[in-house]
Amino acid sequence: MKLSSIGKFLDQPLLSNTLSRKMPHILAASAVIYGVKDTLSAKDEDRKKRAIKNAIILSSITAATLLGTKYIKIKGEKLIEVVKREDILKNQQKAIDTFKQNNKLSLKTNYILDKAKNSILSLKDTDTLLNSIQNSKGKEELIQTLFGNKKDITSKEILQEISKLSTLGFIPVASGILGGIAADRAVGENCKERTKNKIKEGAYQFLANIFLCNVGAGTALFTAEKLAQKGIIKKLSPLKKTGVILGGILSVGVLGGSHIANFIGNKVINPLVDGKSKKQKCQKICENRKPEPLDIALHSDDIATAGVLSGVKWIEPLLPVMYLISGYRTAIGYRNHDHKSKLDKIS
Repeated sequence: MKLSSIGKFLDQPLLSNTLSRKMPHILAASAVIYGVKDTLSAKDEDRKKRAIKNAIILSSITAATLLGTKYIKIKGEKLIEVVKREDILKNQQKAIDTFKQNNKLSLKTNYILDKAKNSILSLKDTDTLLNSIQNSKGKEELIQTLFGNKKDITSKEILQEISKLSTLGFIPVASGILGGIAADRAVGENCKERTKNKIKEGAYQFLANIFLCNVGAGTALFTAEKLAQKGIIKKLSPLKKTGVILGGILSVGVLGGSHIANFIGNKVINPLVDGKSKKQKCQKICENRKPEPLDIALHSDDIATAGVLSGVKWIEPLLPVMYLISGYRTAIGYRNHDHKSKLDKIS
């Protein structure tokens, strides 16, 4: 089986449509599973309190994300667009009928095409179909309809996608702060220090794990386009543009994100949150949020972001699930495992 067949299988508009429609259920189920697992990992005496906090935090993030994806629009487009299934099927049925009229096909190929009129093709059927129509008339039009029509995107088009993705990532972070405060109050743990940590962690999560990755993608593609216009480099193919986007995400977001987020945090966020009375010594030692294994794992959504920016739409409905963890870490005001011990030494 060819690797290209896997790509085409994932690019089916019907698959993207199904994931978009099922996103609320997938997100809610993910929140429940994560909440139960985290609650069971707590000590017996702490589980009731942890369960209450997790219920408030995760329900807040989930509800805010679902409302945001339903009602918020960027230049007239929802954060996650859901094309009507009926419209997709209508286009596919028309393309299939036209293709069948212009070609003499095997029984197997006809059977697969008839299946594609009403349902998602399996990976095996996708591979079989692509192999059987290689020399057929109008195959490109059929493939574009059944397996997605890739656009040669520009940096200008990416700016709108970045706005949508950044907003999609900001919602769980913002709702995480509010949900975390509400959860602390519900169990009698509300205090200024906890609230401050939520704001600081929220800034770190949004900048390091979400926003800067998007900025890196847009900046890299814009720079590459300008270099191509001046003849310094060759015009980029869609595949090379994906590589440039991923390179921008990795350089600015993954490698530099933590440093940039800490710099902004120490220069802007922390002074506003802590006030001028906090000792500079304490600020230098305990305010740098070091990236940890889970933070690095969270950057898997950056690969997904690169896919979305490159026109791979099936990944988009899964981003809210990936951003859920950033929202949760914001809600609990996570800093670092050694944060408390450093504060104790300073005091």
